[in-house]
Amino acid sequence: MVDDAGVAKAQGDEWTPAQSLDSLLRSPLPPPRIRTRPWWFPVQELRDPLVFYLEAWLADSIFGPDRAIIPEMEWMSQVLLTVDIVNSGDLVEITIFGRPGVQNRVKSVLLSLASWHQKHRARE
Repeated sequence: MVDDAGVAKAQGDEWTPAQSLDSLLRSPLPPPRIRTRPWWFPVQELRDPLVFYLEAWLADSIFGPDRAIIPEMEWMSQVLLTVDIVNSGDLVEITIFGRPGVQNRVKSVLLSLASWHQKHRARE
């Protein structure tokens, strides 16, 4: 079986991150991890998660290398967060469970933190 990278090289095209993300989105989802739902989180809010991707180093900067900040963020924002490494450790998939308005607010906060860390790293 020839992967997309082999096809792209055979055709003389450059391999782009968009193609990598496209192949990631086509791959089957891993089975969900078993996790006990906190008592304060309504079960009906598990139905429609918001999913987005960040670079792994940004997730380490935001959540800490051992992801120790996640429970505090969950409690303060009343959402559930999962942060899973995908694509050979280059990207992380962040899944946010909660009310849609709160999901969008938490995503906005996380993307703002990511932007701040990128600018801070560029200054160094």
